[in-house]
Amino acid sequence: MDKSSLLSKSYSYIIAVLGLGALVVVGVQHGPIWSPTVLLLATIAILAEWMVVRLPQGNSTTMSFVAILLALLIRRDAMSTPWDQVVQATEVVVAGSLLGYGVLRRQRPARVIYYVGQCALVSVIAGLVFVWLSENVPPWGVQTFHLPAVIAYTITYALLSTLLVWPRNRAILTAVEERFPKTDPLVAFLLTPLPLIIYYLYSLRQFSFAALLLGLIPLFAVLAAFRLYINIDTAYDEVRTLYKISQGFVAALSQEETVQVVARSIAKSLDQLVSCDQYLVYSYNPEANEFLLVTADESGQAPPVVLAGEGVLGQVISSVQGRVVNDIGEAPERSPAEEHWPPRTALLIMPLLAESDLVGLLVLVRRRRNFNAENLRLISILANQAGIVLKNAQLYERSQQLAEIDRQLGLMNQTAFCQRAQRELGRVQLTQRQAALLLADIDDFRVINNTYGHQVGDLVLEGVARILEQFTANGNLVGRYGGEEFVALIPGADEAQARAMAERIRQAIEEYIFTTEQGEQVKATVSVGIAVFPSDARDIEGLIKKADRAAYLAKRMGKNQVRLYEDRAGYEAED
Repeated sequence: MDKSSLLSKSYSYIIAVLGLGALVVVGVQHGPIWSPTVLLLATIAILAEWMVVRLPQGNSTTMSFVAILLALLIRRDAMSTPWDQVVQATEVVVAGSLLGYGVLRRQRPARVIYYVGQCALVSVIAGLVFVWLSENVPPWGVQTFHLPAVIAYTITYALLSTLLVWPRNRAILTAVEERFPKTDPLVAFLLTPLPLIIYYLYSLRQFSFAALLLGLIPLFAVLAAFRLYINIDTAYDEVRTLYKISQGFVAALSQEETVQVVARSIAKSLDQLVSCDQYLVYSYNPEANEFLLVTADESGQAPPVVLAGEGVLGQVISSVQGRVVNDIGEAPERSPAEEHWPPRTALLIMPLLAESDLVGLLVLVRRRRNFNAENLRLISILANQAGIVLKNAQLYERSQQLAEIDRQLGLMNQTAFCQRAQRELGRVQLTQRQAALLLADIDDFRVINNTYGHQVGDLVLEGVARILEQFTANGNLVGRYGGEEFVALIPGADEAQARAMAERIRQAIEEYIFTTEQGEQVKATVSVGIAVFPSDARDIEGLIKKADRAAYLAKRMGKNQVRLYEDRAGYEAED
């Protein structure tokens, strides 16, 4: 176990022990302070911890700081010391965190102990600063309270509250947990004038306890209104963004888009909602009962094919429930393919459903940054809409597959070849093998058509197709890519094997004699380009592009020859 992992597992226990230890020490030395005022402020703190304000990106802030600051300002009598004020404030924050956060919000004991401990630790450390300034720094002319000490307490309390909670959120967050509320520094400074004004009026006019209560009631109403405003404003921004994204989904539904185009559209839309390093979309292939990666993966780390029940992604498919994994390196159930992701890679995995049918899988990837429950909630809202759009694209593609065979030659057409070849590349990557793509272009095919007529041209096309099928049998894929261009994917072949096969094909075509119905004999040749997976490209589009450039080079170098993409002698001149 590395040091960072050990720290993440022990961090909460260290903070809890330090905080509860500081609470015991302060309690033993100064004793508890119970008064109607402290009980009133503790009640307000309990309500504030229970009704936290939700901020964007899953953050939440608590308003209990107002009650804590009032407890720090109020003195029982003229004999009260600064430590007495700190004890009162600590009692208020402990009551608020224990009862408001722990009991009313029904949190797990371990979370409550940590939260109470960190609140006590924050209060005691900020209290130490308050006491030292109260005893060593002039009060800056304010007679009712020590202004420098109050300012320092506010700064220390707000910053520590944020810093002590932040590592816990980053290290031990899971999808079902909410983030710990904290005293946001900006919110603390915005709200600090309210308790100062109330206390100033209270001390100036010698308000009674009843008068103080009357002053706190409108204060609490202001806090409640402030919380409602923030929550509504945050929800409005979310709804506006969700509406904008859903409009894009609706537009895609009305178009005959391919699965890859729709997948890229989904990924681009979600970038407005949750920032990520990478968005991956998997589409369900019912023929092989597998989920195929249909978005680009420049890193080469994502599994190209996912099966139900295998690894972290496969378990989400089986359970049909979204999940956050904030360190794939520590997930014990990950598959061999998922081990390509480096440590500290966080995944948000969401199944895509369309009318209760599982049609795909959405995976959001962050490197060295965690996801939280708020991210999962927002993505889950759009998952069903994205699933319907993806389902629509799948139906469209399947309708196109009915015409996936080139009727003239009996080979797969370009679309069908690319789809099947991409799936085959996924299987090749799982077995950590190579694959070669051959692109054969008939030399001077236009001359053949112009010289002998289109019927002879069709005869040449059919003959080349038969030779390709003969030499690339046993599980290899062959398709017609263009008018006189043919492609073949050879799984498991390296450069040497691919070149040898391409040479046999080239030689067979060169030696073949095409005889017309009139008895004329016609000969043809091909220029063949080769690209190898994964060294030349990691997807079928990239391989075809590289093989096409190699075939173009073969034509420039004299035709009727084979060229690997690595033979770059003529590329610079071309560019």
